[in-house]
Amino acid sequence: MVLPLVWLLLAALALVLSWTTTSAAFAWLGFLMLATWLVGAAAARLGERSLSATRRLSSDRMPFGGEATVEVEVTNRGPLPILWVTASESLPAGLPMSGVRGRVGPLRGRGEFCFRYTLQGARRGYHAVGPTLLRTGDLFGLVQREKSGGESARLTVYPRVVAISHARIPSRRPAGEARARQRVLEDPTQVVGVRPYQHGDGLRRVHWRATAHTGRLQSKLFEVSAQVETVVLLNLRRGDYPDSPAEAQQLAELAIVAAASIAQHVLDRSQRVGLLALGRDPARDGRAELVRVRSARGRDQLAAILSALGRMELGASEPLADVLTREKEDLAWGSLVVIITPRMAERMIPAVLGARSSGFDTSVVLVGRGAHLGGGPAALDAIGISAARVVTEADIRGLSL
Repeated sequence: MVLPLVWLLLAALALVLSWTTTSAAFAWLGFLMLATWLVGAAAARLGERSLSATRRLSSDRMPFGGEATVEVEVTNRGPLPILWVTASESLPAGLPMSGVRGRVGPLRGRGEFCFRYTLQGARRGYHAVGPTLLRTGDLFGLVQREKSGGESARLTVYPRVVAISHARIPSRRPAGEARARQRVLEDPTQVVGVRPYQHGDGLRRVHWRATAHTGRLQSKLFEVSAQVETVVLLNLRRGDYPDSPAEAQQLAELAIVAAASIAQHVLDRSQRVGLLALGRDPARDGRAELVRVRSARGRDQLAAILSALGRMELGASEPLADVLTREKEDLAWGSLVVIITPRMAERMIPAVLGARSSGFDTSVVLVGRGAHLGGGPAALDAIGISAARVVTEADIRGLSL
């Protein structure tokens, strides 16, 4: 900004001297300097309007410790060449970078240049990659203009996953599926046959195609299995964490790692698992709400859970007891609910016992060293609630709920 002002002042001084001394040389010099500035300003403006940048990520999600390659292409959409362009990327904090994060060079008309770099997933989170800052100007650098080359991209880094060595999660569950000797649990997604309609069968159970074929009401016969689903209930409600932001963030990260590790452990045993995460998801306009991942099995389910956990942050959400009381109505009977929280509020005890009396198996993972109910897990065990405490990631390996 200083150089253009000095240039214009010198041009004005040359014109003043030409008027006072009647020297044509000063007049030519002053007009030449003004013309140079005007042509440079017009070229810089045209160049800025012609520039654009596009960004391509090798993946918008990556595991903790993984890598993602970012390629940026800068394009001159106009027919005229641009003498010089600088392009530089805004990088997310906490993710180490290797490669080239920018480039300087001329651009011919309708031309482009590229640069690429690699980000390493050293910090869990929902990171903004970019935007690209584009700068151009005239040959002498008298006039410079800059613009943002498009919107930033989003990169989700999964949380760290700790291998759980103990085989008791989920508790009192067989490894994999096992057919039940008594028909007490039915999987409505697995239809194995039909039978005549019986009094009390709901409309959802009626097999309408078989009914039309036989002319009599027929009901679906579901597969019966002893396996039930596991639901990880993660509490990231800011009011339940310590007042210190640093301590609260540390406990939240530990709770997220515990949730991811338990989910992977259950999925590795070919069982169904779902997620209920209470907190803030920046991908959903940053609202504090309950994030749901419906129960399923397989690698796609693990990716969905890790993606949600990678984005989650502390938020001012509703109390955990209210969530458990409401959401248990939508869970499969007999499900194991693993509650991960830094503390057990007084209202949580009746909510957990109510879930137990409603046919759900419940376990509690307390994160951090805080005193809860005087004795922590021992106090919860005394009233019939299975509990464990996790202070470090190493404690997750030995979880046995």
